[in-house]
Amino acid sequence: MPITYLKDFQIWDFYRAATKKLQLVDKSNMPYVTYDNGFPCYEANAYLLGQAKKGRSLRINGGTVKTYAKDIHHLVRWCYNNRLPLTKMTDEKFRNFIDYLQEGNVRKNNHVLKIGKQCLHFLEFIGESKSHLTNFIGEGSENAICIEYKTSKIGLGGKKSKEVKSIHHPALPKKSAERRRLPVSNDVCVKLWAYISTQKDILRRFRDAAVYQCLEELGGRVSEIHLITVDSVKAAKKMDKNPYLRLPVLKRQDDVEDRVIPVTHDFLSVLDDYLIRSRKKIIKKTLGKENDHGFLLVSTTTGKQLQSGSITDMMNKWKKKLGITEPLHPHLFRHAFITNNLINLMRQHEINNADEFRNTLLHTEMFKMQLQEWTGHKNIASLDRYIHLAVAHINGYDKAFNVVQLNNAVKTMKRTLASIKLQSTRKEITATEMLMLLENATDAFEMTVAKALSEETNDDT
Repeated sequence: MPITYLKDFQIWDFYRAATKKLQLVDKSNMPYVTYDNGFPCYEANAYLLGQAKKGRSLRINGGTVKTYAKDIHHLVRWCYNNRLPLTKMTDEKFRNFIDYLQEGNVRKNNHVLKIGKQCLHFLEFIGESKSHLTNFIGEGSENAICIEYKTSKIGLGGKKSKEVKSIHHPALPKKSAERRRLPVSNDVCVKLWAYISTQKDILRRFRDAAVYQCLEELGGRVSEIHLITVDSVKAAKKMDKNPYLRLPVLKRQDDVEDRVIPVTHDFLSVLDDYLIRSRKKIIKKTLGKENDHGFLLVSTTTGKQLQSGSITDMMNKWKKKLGITEPLHPHLFRHAFITNNLINLMRQHEINNADEFRNTLLHTEMFKMQLQEWTGHKNIASLDRYIHLAVAHINGYDKAFNVVQLNNAVKTMKRTLASIKLQSTRKEITATEMLMLLENATDAFEMTVAKALSEETNDDT
């Protein structure tokens, strides 16, 4: 395989004289790039190792470094097939490489642009690391590969901005117009839930329901959702008031490792049902209780942690089976979550347009912190796409209680009742078990409503 991932891989950091030991740093999941003949590409591996040392993520089977590896491997393979050493690249050869990427319109312009820019950074690394290479790549016509750095500004929220430099080459295609993805529609959600909640396989039904509810109510990236632990759910269940779930934070290069998401007791009740009626049985018949890895979502066949790619595959299968024609993938649930929460915040603060929202965001630190906590965005400017969607929906709404949580609670209660009815009809539960499930669902719903009513009373006073 041209790219493999090194498990239990460590690199040295420094020598500690006091203990006379070499301090090592874990870099598991480090990508290892080879040519098609199996020989390692030293330049590529040195470049990727340098990125890992700079703090680029290796989480989720390779993380950001894995993405870099996939991008530069296109160039490594192209050079190998054309019997061209990487150090012999020129402007003309780079144009040929970009033409190769665009053959057959397999890749869209933005994808080619992303690969091309990463490969230019890789070639810059080669030029800097090999002292005998002169005039290999740089901003001047004397270089074999002539590049240009363009400066632009990006917003950081409010009036703040920063300048960023981006690498460019004449062979790179122009950026395509960015297509805005709308949140998953309500009609699609209804279809999905109707299918998920009526599957005959009980273990799969409860597991899929847990996956769906996590995507809908937590607003996490799919790569974050699959990292939720059983312990975090149990910890949330113990909270009588204002329960929250800890969600790992990815795509951040700061020290923030997780964020807290407010959840309803109804949602936790659904996860609890899954833990008892599905996950516990899956682990028992596959890995065994003593080998339980502790992650919430598991494969129904192996008991191993459910991977983020598997969740995407599940959704693709559901889409095909149900004949859904509009876009459907896990990230659209994140769009819906953020948009709905922005609508709720705007209504609470009586905000009616995007300018008012940005002004409130600029002058209200708690408001800003709450948004960042919910979404995991380091840069608030990243919320612009959701702000416009929220403004488009905000007009015509009457002020109510904590709308998002109440809507979620009602939706979850309806789904729970339908699930209990189905289990009773199929004789999967006894009358006593049915009463217990009904009591648990009612208690959870009552707690959520009471919390919302309490918040509304406090707001009025």
